[in-house]
Amino acid sequence: MNDILFGNSNRPVIKKLSNRYFKAGKSRNIIAIIAIALTTILFTTIFTLGSGLIDTVHDQNIRKQGGDGQAVLNYISDEVFDNIKGNEMIEQIAYTKAVSYHINNPGLEKWRADMWFMDDTALKFARYEPTTGHRPEAENEIMADTKTLDALGIPAEIGATVTLDYQIKGISYSKNFVLCGFWETDSLSNIGRLIVSKAFVDNNSELLTYTYPEDNDYSGVVAAYVMFHGNGAIESKLHQLLAETGYTCDTMGGSPSDDNYVIARVSPAYQGSNFLENPALLISGIVGILLIMITGYLIIYNIFQISVIQDIQSYGQLKTLGTTKRQIKKLISKQAMLLSFIGIPFGLLIGFFVGRALVPFLMNGTVYASDAGVKVTANPIIFIGAALFALVTVIISVNKPAKIAGSVSPIEAIRYTENDATAFQGKKTSNKKSIHGAKIHRMALSNLGRNKKRTILVIISMTLSLVLFNTVFTLASGFDVEKYVEKFVNKDFIISTADYFNFKFGNSDSKNDLSTSFIEAVKQNPAFDEGGELYTTKILEEAFSVENGVTSNYNKDAEGNPLVQLYGADDFLLNSMDVIEGTIDWEALKSGNYVLYALTADDNGNIIDDPNIHVGDTLHFNHVQMNGLSSSIDNNFDCKVMAKVLINENTDTIRSTGFAKFYMPTDVFLPLCEQPHLVSFPFNVVDGMEADMEEFLSSYVEDIEPSMNYDSKQTYINSFNDLTSLIITIGGALSIIIGLIGITNFVNSVLTSIITRRKELAMLQSIGMTGKQLKKMLSFEGLYYATGTVVASIVFGSLVSVIIVRAISNSIWFFTYKFVIFPMFVIYPFLIALTVIIPAIIYRKIAKTSIIERLHQN
Repeated sequence: MNDILFGNSNRPVIKKLSNRYFKAGKSRNIIAIIAIALTTILFTTIFTLGSGLIDTVHDQNIRKQGGDGQAVLNYISDEVFDNIKGNEMIEQIAYTKAVSYHINNPGLEKWRADMWFMDDTALKFARYEPTTGHRPEAENEIMADTKTLDALGIPAEIGATVTLDYQIKGISYSKNFVLCGFWETDSLSNIGRLIVSKAFVDNNSELLTYTYPEDNDYSGVVAAYVMFHGNGAIESKLHQLLAETGYTCDTMGGSPSDDNYVIARVSPAYQGSNFLENPALLISGIVGILLIMITGYLIIYNIFQISVIQDIQSYGQLKTLGTTKRQIKKLISKQAMLLSFIGIPFGLLIGFFVGRALVPFLMNGTVYASDAGVKVTANPIIFIGAALFALVTVIISVNKPAKIAGSVSPIEAIRYTENDATAFQGKKTSNKKSIHGAKIHRMALSNLGRNKKRTILVIISMTLSLVLFNTVFTLASGFDVEKYVEKFVNKDFIISTADYFNFKFGNSDSKNDLSTSFIEAVKQNPAFDEGGELYTTKILEEAFSVENGVTSNYNKDAEGNPLVQLYGADDFLLNSMDVIEGTIDWEALKSGNYVLYALTADDNGNIIDDPNIHVGDTLHFNHVQMNGLSSSIDNNFDCKVMAKVLINENTDTIRSTGFAKFYMPTDVFLPLCEQPHLVSFPFNVVDGMEADMEEFLSSYVEDIEPSMNYDSKQTYINSFNDLTSLIITIGGALSIIIGLIGITNFVNSVLTSIITRRKELAMLQSIGMTGKQLKKMLSFEGLYYATGTVVASIVFGSLVSVIIVRAISNSIWFFTYKFVIFPMFVIYPFLIALTVIIPAIIYRKIAKTSIIERLHQN
């Protein structure tokens, strides 16, 4: 900078002055560094939470899908794989072949395990590379995950004999394998894997022919996992790959009837559900960043405004010596940068660890689990982004005070005291005579009025944390556990097979139906109150259809009629269904001439109805015999729709979608079927005995019938509690940090106010005011800050609750809005105590010097 006429550089002088001002204000610097560090902590915490969430979700999605790979081609043949694998678009491609989906060894009732062959790339993608031993090479070698070995009762030891009873194409085989390797089962995996060698597949190639389109048998099908070169939209790359190799898929407009049709999709782990494409997450992130910037601005601006006021006479003296407005602004900006270079690194370090500690709580509030592993890396973007936002906040905050310091005239600056807060703002003040005398509480109130802007900023800063704290508790208290649980389970307990709870009941074997012995054991338990059985058919054996045009379904019978799901339910279940349209005549329903049409509701309680089906309509049902992929109609009957009822899909169905659902009494349903299946037994217990029944069921499915399982309301209550804990933990942590910033702002304001007024306070003492009265006056000032904060927080907290939180509640289906304000009233006593005590403590330290010394200080 060459501000002097003859062009001599004065940068070293500005730098020296900046450093001297910096060293002169040690207490002010400490508070400024703390403020900048706290602001940086908030930014870093937000960035770490966002990065950790994205990385963990991506990692867990890969593990849930069974492996990496941007695109997946399922149920293809070796011929299709060979045609695709050499395409130049592909960077890596994994080859897997299904050997058997039916392993009949005891111990696998609850833990399903399949037999596959996987090449090296597939093992790497799936994270199945053996941690002990080696991959199978010989025809009789096999490797498996530890949970599957445990379920089979086989020790995880190299060389152990693994005897498997399995089916290929409906034919049973038994073979002794040698365990050559194993790996630890992923906690997110819900299925076991037994990996055979290439030699085994080659020796059984005639058995493992590709027949899936004809018989729906998985043995012999190939799945390919593809990683493409470079960046870009994965779906468009997948389409290009298929087009170049002569194939089509659903998203290209293909149909299963096309000769070149393949099942291909982008892996969910790589689908475009990122942060920027999720409006709720994006808005939350923007609001969080803006809130932090406002909070940081309030304290940093206030610190530098006070600093400028404190040093204004010094800046005036510099201006009389010829220092320009630009140089003074630069002098203050250099101090701000120096403080930032100290405070920001501390904030980055602390914020990263705070964010990493909070990520598990954030994960537990989602469908993902923290105990499955949280992935938080020291991504440079976290630190660069947080540092930039913190630095921008400092620059914005310092701009106005620097401009004030640079624009003040030398005369105004020399004459300035805190009694004349507007001396350099071009405004005139008038002296007012008191009509009440020199009352301490009125003097305190008058002192706050000297610098109204600073007073307002301090009050806003402390109000923000209180409003956020109250909002967090309003949200947490508004979540309705009854609504949440009722969505998933509207009975106390439900028992069924392990397949049912793994969403595989419709495709499981008949022998895996719910056992009557389990039901009888439950009924004999003293905690049992009432329950009911649910029956249906399995689509691979027999099904029901209705005349074409009534409803729609991708699955149809031989004549093109859509298949439906017909259930037989006991009175306990039928009585629990809410009637949406029509009325139920229970005697008429038991005649066999009527059905109930089932409706469902979305998360917000909106009923999902089919306008083609009306109460009073007579529907023509067909009984369909299934034989593989072919079917034939062997019986039919007519039923009238008596009513439309709202069902719970978790307790009143086999937990599958895509079928229109109809209900009739069990006694009417059973004669219509050749192989009816007992699906489940939902039931309620005697009040207060839920824990007793939970203990009984847990012991029963563990020791007596391992192929059975159960679900309970308590499972979803625990999930609900995790969600509310998440909000309180993260929201509470942010409230505490913002609260610390507010208190720091208050301490800084009081400290600098007392320092700049130390001569004035000494003069008051010299004319008779006692030290006790001075402390009382300063405590009253703190009390007025607290009073202003209380009033502002009640007003703004109520507005935020009524306007913003209530609006949010309309979009959350299990939220019941309640006006909550008591959390702030819990904090108020502590706030008042702090604001009254802190000024007195600060004054006590300053009062250690004598009145004479303070009167002589400039």
